[in-house]
Amino acid sequence: MPGSFTNLVELLHGSDEAIEPMLKRADFGSFVASRDLPPLRARLLRLEREKGITDLHRWVSEKVLGTGAPLVETPRYTGRQRSFTLSPCGQYLAITSARVAPFFGGELRIWELATGRVVDVHRFDEGVGGRREPSCVQWSPSGEWVGTVFNDVEVGVVRAFSQGRPSFTVDVTRRWGSPPPGAYNRPEGAEKRGHLPAWCWSPDETHLFVSTPGPDEALGCIVPFREGAALNEDSEDVRWCPARPDAAHAPLKPHTWIRWSQDGSRVYGHRCPPMGDWDDKANEYTKIGSASAIDTGNGALRFHTGGVTLPVAFSPDGSRLAHGGKRLELIDGHTGQHIATLSQQIAEKNPTFSEFVWSPDGRRLAVLMDDYSSPRVCVFEEEKLLCLLEFEVSPATPGTLEDIRRWAWSPDGSMGACLTRDGGVELWAIGPAPRRIRRLAGVGGLEGLVWGADDTLVGIGLSTLAFWSTTSGELRAHASFELEAGRVPPPASWYPSPEEPGRFLPTERGWAFTRVDPDGTVFCPPEQREQLEPRLMFSVAGRYAWPWRWAIGTRHTRFEERAPGAAKGASGKEARYTHDHSLYRAHPVLTGDIRRDSLAPYVGQRVLVYMGYHGEITDLATLLAVTKKGFRIRTEGYVGPRPEELLPFSLIYWIGPAVPLEEPKHLISPKPE
Repeated sequence: MPGSFTNLVELLHGSDEAIEPMLKRADFGSFVASRDLPPLRARLLRLEREKGITDLHRWVSEKVLGTGAPLVETPRYTGRQRSFTLSPCGQYLAITSARVAPFFGGELRIWELATGRVVDVHRFDEGVGGRREPSCVQWSPSGEWVGTVFNDVEVGVVRAFSQGRPSFTVDVTRRWGSPPPGAYNRPEGAEKRGHLPAWCWSPDETHLFVSTPGPDEALGCIVPFREGAALNEDSEDVRWCPARPDAAHAPLKPHTWIRWSQDGSRVYGHRCPPMGDWDDKANEYTKIGSASAIDTGNGALRFHTGGVTLPVAFSPDGSRLAHGGKRLELIDGHTGQHIATLSQQIAEKNPTFSEFVWSPDGRRLAVLMDDYSSPRVCVFEEEKLLCLLEFEVSPATPGTLEDIRRWAWSPDGSMGACLTRDGGVELWAIGPAPRRIRRLAGVGGLEGLVWGADDTLVGIGLSTLAFWSTTSGELRAHASFELEAGRVPPPASWYPSPEEPGRFLPTERGWAFTRVDPDGTVFCPPEQREQLEPRLMFSVAGRYAWPWRWAIGTRHTRFEERAPGAAKGASGKEARYTHDHSLYRAHPVLTGDIRRDSLAPYVGQRVLVYMGYHGEITDLATLLAVTKKGFRIRTEGYVGPRPEELLPFSLIYWIGPAVPLEEPKHLISPKPE
């Protein structure tokens, strides 16, 4: 075992004058990042607040970064976030998101909760993380691996805190139709295309269960997890679990949410799509789902129960299931038998339940009620009503991030946090006499909360992240990925480094392109450095963020003012810009509720459009026509709708005319020869 780096208690509580000689005497040869970096970073942050960045910050950076640490940028612009999962230790969030451009592809980022910064990035040319469906990304029980859905078809696993392609893949969905109602009931439309599967880890991390139709009416399959393996439905070691339902249950359909029990004996889950399953006879959605458990030994059903309605939530150990929007029922997760009707304990004639959240130990259940006149939170403990919290609960926002919840429990279940209608967050101590602890100011755009380790509360939205200290109420970090009005991202064809995802910052005239290299080199115009610096962090041991600003002036950092990826002419002279990347500015027309009247004046004009077609894309286009039912465009990018295709207005997130600018003189440079 490494020896002591320094006295960490004295480091945290010693005077400013004593810190420098203490660190100069420290044994950096015994430095262990997991043990020593968090308190060292906390002490230097306090020193920075009191005295600014000092020579000591640079000296310590030389020592900490000496063994190598890649530079990572926490993005300012990115596609909408799709799915997330909290690590088993509670210190990291894995989040998948679409790519702003090019049109396809996405990223899996790992955020450190203590700093609210990215420490690991996995970039893919494929779509990653589904389309905001639940549980598309999951940590392994040990926290060593992260698995996610790729291309809405396969599951891939990457090693956490180390960049690279998936080291394990399984693709078993292409042969038997699809759980989504339309594709499953009309498998000819999904043949050999596959579908987005629900999946989960075994508790010993040796297998995955993938929920998908299979032979003999199987509801899924068990696949062995081996680093370096690539499995498909014909692989010999893929074991299907045929349901063999009786006549009362046939035909059953696979789960859309699943988990593996801690004892390894069963996989339990539910099938509750937001709109329910499609009923061919009634020609409508049923709005009713089901729950069941599959024996992992023989693949047989342990139980199956229908009549399950949203909201729905299994307890953390899978022993109980709460469901029902009007009548809150509790079901035994082992047998499917009815346990209790909890709504009978609420003195309200027609309650409306919108969300159920179990505490980590499964003893308590938070129930959010969305009555507009008197929204509230009911808390049950051991199936008895414990307390009622009266405040303005934030309304539900269906169809966004399916994993997110407006209520979050503290790790020990003694406290809870909830989003409020005005965008704030309330913290409560939960008991027979609940007590409001404090109120956190909102940051806007949040849809749900996650309570991690080290008293960190995270607010999550499609384009927003916020990190608070629950002890002090301090906002530790805030990341907004929204594009300012008139600042839609430039088309991919404008990027100076086409082999990498584009990074750009707004300027008065257009965009300044930037690039951050792992070796500490930053390509950025001087006038944009202040915008970029707070988001640059070295990833020490792949897990801990170390501020880039502390290392400025050392051998680990370097500024480059030239355009990233600049080309060279035939003479070998570098051309600063091969063309003007600030050629257009888009003035906003409308965001959100876009209608025919607002777009009609721009028919025939060139526009910049940010829309959800095959994922979120941005492109230059010509607005061809606008009707009562929608619009037609001709895009100039790699993919897009056909010019004759009529698109609904709801596809547009932002649109504006692309207005030519005068060529900026400071960007004029020799053309390549």
